[in-house]
Amino acid sequence: MQAELEELISQGHLRSGERLNEVTLARRLGVSRGPVREAARALERKGLVTVIMNRGAFVRTLTIDEAMEIYDLNAVLFGFAASRVAAAVTAAQAIELRDLVDGMDRAGAAMDREAFFALNVRFHESILAFAGNRQLEAVYAEYTRKLLLLRRRSFDRQATMAEANAEHRRVLDAILAGDPEQARRRAEEHTRSGRARFLSAIDYTAPDESGAM
Repeated sequence: MQAELEELISQGHLRSGERLNEVTLARRLGVSRGPVREAARALERKGLVTVIMNRGAFVRTLTIDEAMEIYDLNAVLFGFAASRVAAAVTAAQAIELRDLVDGMDRAGAAMDREAFFALNVRFHESILAFAGNRQLEAVYAEYTRKLLLLRRRSFDRQATMAEANAEHRRVLDAILAGDPEQARRRAEEHTRSGRARFLSAIDYTAPDESGAM
């Protein structure tokens, strides 16, 4: 049940700030209200849901400041993972990563945002898994999960999908070249570019020194 509810949130079927209607969700998922309530509590611990006493559970709203902090952290984690993969990538791993990047090219050309996003997630998850450090993978997954509440908006245009995947390919090229330092640098740059794409997608303007927007 927890996995099903998390999937509804990550796929954007339940949006940031939306109340989790236990009756509607129980009917949709074919269960009683109890499992829905327990799943919401579990997702609260993961940072995806906020439970407010006497009001119910809501999909968590991530602030801009929180999102920027997570992007900064993920740049370091993803860069470290890419450097480890570059140092010891196997032929099977190389083929899998190349297939994911090629698939994103096709999804972007077809303007299939959902397919692109799913492949994008798999590309990042694969690099973390191939790094061979389960603690690193767990920490990255914990914080990236929170960004799923927002990141889909970064791929609303074909140009942004093409730009992101060109960065993926540069990361992949460094991994295939067996260059850990280049892989780290390109992975970090990709994460920072992803942050910029997100801010552009929401038309964010940083406050000036007076605090005005």
